[in-house]
Amino acid sequence: MNLFFIVNPMAGHGPNSALNSISLIEEFCNKRNIKYKIAKTRCKGHATELARQAVNSSIKYDAVISVGGDGTLLEVANGLIGSDVLLGVLPAGTGNDFARAIGVPPTIKDALSYLIKKRSRLVDVGKLENIFFINVASVGFDAEIIKDILKFRKFIPGKLSYYIAALVKFFTFKFKDITINIDGQIIKTKILLVAIANGTHYGGGMMVNPNGDLKDGYLDVIVVNSLPRYKIPLLFHRFVKGTYQDLPYVKTYKCREISIDSNDTLVINADGDLYGSTPAKFTVKPLSLNVIGNFV
Repeated sequence: MNLFFIVNPMAGHGPNSALNSISLIEEFCNKRNIKYKIAKTRCKGHATELARQAVNSSIKYDAVISVGGDGTLLEVANGLIGSDVLLGVLPAGTGNDFARAIGVPPTIKDALSYLIKKRSRLVDVGKLENIFFINVASVGFDAEIIKDILKFRKFIPGKLSYYIAALVKFFTFKFKDITINIDGQIIKTKILLVAIANGTHYGGGMMVNPNGDLKDGYLDVIVVNSLPRYKIPLLFHRFVKGTYQDLPYVKTYKCREISIDSNDTLVINADGDLYGSTPAKFTVKPLSLNVIGNFV
């Protein structure tokens, strides 16, 4: 077995951070005579470049392993799509939502043991213009929180920056008028947020898409329309648990293509990072990435 680990040294914190995982990877592989290479990312987009280098290398790697969070995973996946190299995940970021969706254990040691079993299958990926996302993209409330987090992280580390950004956004957010085209169906509405989901969780454990299926050839669209502001914190737990489907403010759809436009310029979240703004088109690329995971 020969593994290529792509480590984002900025991901996570504490004992399960990406940097701290390096010694655990070395110990694990050396004990089992597993050949391996470890490469650290230096900047945004570098993980994609490293993954492409692994695919095109004269050395045949059995799997490329993303060591970081969902943003690192997105970049690694973009370097592997179209190849037959397996994608593995070591959850060493803040959210680790895709790892949760495919059953990867939350600790590095357990995740390493899980990965070498090499149980894998092809899964769908979403496409946003010229990038692929593996988990969830969105516009509206949550995407604007991510935009603000980038400011707060300069002064406040870890998840605290998320909570502060969310609190500020709760008081300042203005509901957005948008036009959505879902497989030819035109919808004009005012939204809190729209999530375009391939996976099941985002935001560090929120079950945004409880009926999600990574191999059904569709994207799931969750439209949360405007609602009385005071109800947002009262209903938040239902979005965390994925029990929001009967709320009158929520509509769900399955589609192969969705376009979103607005008179406002809305930033777009893709797997926990910002990628462009509206207008934007999202499509699905069925069964195009071979992922190590616990699939039914």
